[in-house]
Amino acid sequence: MKSTVVRSPWLALALVLSLCLSLSFASWDAEDVGRGSRRWQEGGDDEGRSGSGSGRPYHFGEESFREWAKSRHGHFKVLERFDHELLRGSIGDYRVACLDAAPRAFLQPSHYDADEIAFVREGEGVLVLLRNGKRESFCVREGDVFVIPAGSIVYSANTHRSKWFRVVMLLNPVSTPGSFQEFSPIGFGGEQPQSFFSVFSDEVIQAAFNTRQREDVDRVFQRKSRGEGPISEGSEEQIRELSRSCSRGGRGGGGGSGSEKEDIQPRSLTGEKPRYSNKHGRFHQITGDQCHHLRKLDMDVTLVNITRGSMTALRYATRSTRIYIVVEGRDGYFEMACPHVSSFGRSERREHEQEREREHGHGRRSEEREREHGQGRRSEERKDEQGRQEEEQGRGQEQEKSRGYRQVRAQIKVGSVIVLPAGHPATFVAGNEGNLALLSFGVGANNDEEVFVTGGNSVLKQLDDAAKALAFPQQARELADRVIRAQPESVFVAGPQQQRRVADM
Repeated sequence: MKSTVVRSPWLALALVLSLCLSLSFASWDAEDVGRGSRRWQEGGDDEGRSGSGSGRPYHFGEESFREWAKSRHGHFKVLERFDHELLRGSIGDYRVACLDAAPRAFLQPSHYDADEIAFVREGEGVLVLLRNGKRESFCVREGDVFVIPAGSIVYSANTHRSKWFRVVMLLNPVSTPGSFQEFSPIGFGGEQPQSFFSVFSDEVIQAAFNTRQREDVDRVFQRKSRGEGPISEGSEEQIRELSRSCSRGGRGGGGGSGSEKEDIQPRSLTGEKPRYSNKHGRFHQITGDQCHHLRKLDMDVTLVNITRGSMTALRYATRSTRIYIVVEGRDGYFEMACPHVSSFGRSERREHEQEREREHGHGRRSEEREREHGQGRRSEERKDEQGRQEEEQGRGQEQEKSRGYRQVRAQIKVGSVIVLPAGHPATFVAGNEGNLALLSFGVGANNDEEVFVTGGNSVLKQLDDAAKALAFPQQARELADRVIRAQPESVFVAGPQQQRRVADM
């Protein structure tokens, strides 16, 4: 997180006017203010005043993941796509995934048509990449970040005797936006993935492997008899042998130049000095300046650790959309100001109603009627599409005219995923039962800055006297100075519970 000052007078004036309106109407009845700043939840109701709102489409719980591969030795699960129209344009191409591998678990060789940026949440393991005609072997452990380029054949194992190996990753597909595939040379029969060799013709396989026996190839790569899946178990000796050639410095069994390894070798996110820390929290970050591959992907990786009962100061990112995954904590929450959801809910419900009507109408038609009226239906669908486009345009105009915001809020715990779009002020609050740790992947981060609007490094402190005289009512000018400068802490501050305890003393 980089603190910054406001460089544009128009941005400064906009922030001032916003604060000015809040101060000018400070005498409003509290219930009226509550009605004017509703929390938005799924379904558009206001039942979230207690703080248990779903926060969709910016919050995803554990139920939003699906199992990709599972065995008694571990599982790999993938978050649903960012299909919502408020997210599709910025992060719709990306997928979040989590790997949990038991002690001595071995992940069979395969490759994805996606770049992978991974963070070791817990445990330790060995990671082996086959790429550029070489083998590169790395030891990874808790707190490490590493990059797996698309198309690299990878296999890995949990090298710890008792701890699970847990990895959180963001995948950037290179073939089909928002969708990635696993390609495995080894098949396992039944419902397990088959070998991609199995679909090639006999003559191609025999020529490719220089053999007259297709059955030999099948016996090697299609292991039907053992009943194993992509996540299996190795002996202690096998795991030791697998990790014998790995190192933290990137010197694997296959050699290779230092510059080639520099892009993908593990980097400790937590081993370096924090970018910022105080008694309320700390954060670590790896940017494109430190990792060429991250710069090429226009991403960064951040770990935010908020002390029990504390919170982050209100802030927003100037360019990046940030995808947060909760890796520690069970009773925190987040809040965000959003200008979109107030007008979105009505249009979304109308689209769903129209879709249900179309499906119901289609279900009643016979096949003969479908043929007779096919042309008319296509005309009707064109009209529906035109209507949707007009509605979309109208909604965009409505949002441009709107000056209102809704509060997006949800309770979060380990496994929760939260998306904060660029420009949206937000905060994370740790509960009283423990610290709250969040891993963040910044998408579009190369020229990104973080702007704090509260706290010791608030941009509002940079306002000059002339701007204050023009922005604030004369009777509120001194009060505005006191409000803006009252919080001495920067980046991390005391949370609501701590503030109340101090006030009660």
